[in-house]
Amino acid sequence: MDQGKHQDQQIMSSEKKDTKENIKVTAASEKPAEKSENGKAVKEKPAKEKPVKEKPVKEKPVKKKKRNRDKELTIILSAILAALTIAGLILFFIMPDPYAGIPEQEEVSDLPTQEPEVPEPETDPVPIPVQPAISYPAPAYDFTEENVYVEIPGIDHEYTIAWVSDVHMITDFTAGDVGEASLETVRNRYETLSITPDGVHGRELWPMIIDYLNYNDFDAVIFGGDIIDYCSTSNMEALKRGFDRLKYPSDRILYIRADHDYGTWYSDGSTGFDDLKCAELHTALDGDDNTCKYIDFGDLIIAGVNLSTSAPGEDQIEVLTGLYGRGVPVIAATHVPYFSMVDPSLEELSMLVRNRKYYWNPGGDSYGIDENTRKILDLVYAEDSECRLVLAGHLHAAWEGEINFGLRQHIFSPAFSGVIGVVHVVPEGSAP
Repeated sequence: MDQGKHQDQQIMSSEKKDTKENIKVTAASEKPAEKSENGKAVKEKPAKEKPVKEKPVKEKPVKKKKRNRDKELTIILSAILAALTIAGLILFFIMPDPYAGIPEQEEVSDLPTQEPEVPEPETDPVPIPVQPAISYPAPAYDFTEENVYVEIPGIDHEYTIAWVSDVHMITDFTAGDVGEASLETVRNRYETLSITPDGVHGRELWPMIIDYLNYNDFDAVIFGGDIIDYCSTSNMEALKRGFDRLKYPSDRILYIRADHDYGTWYSDGSTGFDDLKCAELHTALDGDDNTCKYIDFGDLIIAGVNLSTSAPGEDQIEVLTGLYGRGVPVIAATHVPYFSMVDPSLEELSMLVRNRKYYWNPGGDSYGIDENTRKILDLVYAEDSECRLVLAGHLHAAWEGEINFGLRQHIFSPAFSGVIGVVHVVPEGSAP
């Protein structure tokens, strides 16, 4: 009876096991063991079956040790692959070409062959050629240089400045701008005034002056007046031909005109050439403002006085006052010289050469000092003046001396004598 009951329970347990997936059910299926007591066989009662709780089936975890070993193997293989790649690149760039140095075999042909072109040896890249500087010919005339030195504190290098004045060039030989009645006077001046000691006239000398200026390298050029003997179309055209050949920029050329540059005396009023036409020709020559005649180097100023044979106008006085007030060393440029307060030799030379005081002086008959002229002279003679040197012409004789204590003036020889001035502005303590 008990066995039948036990079998029924086993059947029920098997049905439960088949209907639920992945669930194990443990049941007691062992038969009860028979025991003998006193030789008697005794049957043990089967133990009651305890209900078994169903446990979900868990996936077996991957072993950690195996996973780490796979990861290490991957890293090692990647490193080997990267090393091989780098080694291949290095060999590619540093290994010599196996075919380098092996000459190519020439194809055999029945046709005549040309001589192979021999390649030119490799050289450094050829630099872009620099445009050669223009070469200027030496002047045909052997000019005499009249050198002047001035030391100026504060400048750190030398300036060289050319001075040309008193050429008194004449080119008119027939009536035109010059009246018929004045031709004889003009011809006499051509033969006696505008000529060098060795017989070269001003009109031939002028082109050679330009050659001299171009042949040398000056920092500036000053034309100190009386370049022409009088104003006419012919004289101005000759003057312009020279100016057009100058290599210097316009801001390094200073032309301070004088009475002969503007004079129209020989037109006699019958030629149609007058002061207005003269002014137009001079304006076309260099185009600068007649009241603003100066060159500014920054650390040095050359202050020119235009038409210094006459008293200056208010406009020119204003410009000059501004130049002297900059606190920069000034070199004064004037056609007519200034009197000396300390050296009587200037008056002696002037009386010998011109038979009068041929410079601005108090109480003079030709160049007496009026109110406007005094304003300019005060800029030069003042104790605290920035003026370091005065340059002049007009006298037709060379002179140098002090016009005030410590202030020198140099009057140049006329260019028609074959002399060109050279001013050397040098740092303090470096003059020869």
